[in-house]
Amino acid sequence: MSDPLDHFGELLLGAYVLISKTLGWLPLAIELPPVGNDWTGEQGAQAIDRARIAVRDLPLDETTSSLLVRLLLEWLDGYTIWEHAMDRRETLTASAWQYESIAYTLVRIESLHQVLAPRLRPETD
Repeated sequence: MSDPLDHFGELLLGAYVLISKTLGWLPLAIELPPVGNDWTGEQGAQAIDRARIAVRDLPLDETTSSLLVRLLLEWLDGYTIWEHAMDRRETLTASAWQYESIAYTLVRIESLHQVLAPRLRPETD
């Protein structure tokens, strides 16, 4: 049986890619480092944190800006819990609450994306 933490890591990576696409729809696109061989989760976390700050200065309505900030914070929360569990996986197994928290974070990321997409997505995408 595969390790649930590995599975959640893959899902968080997919959420990062989804967020990157969402940020590309902004009037002034924010680019995140692309996922590749030299990409690390820590680089992704730093880039998402910078994007969180930058979003506040974009010409967006308050609701859209707030939703974007929440989207970015959700990923940071999920990544932080996942990273903490990964750091401890050699000596302790992750707690059920950590798995549940990451799972619910991923659900909230998808929900926020679904709300943001029609607000930001170009008609041709």
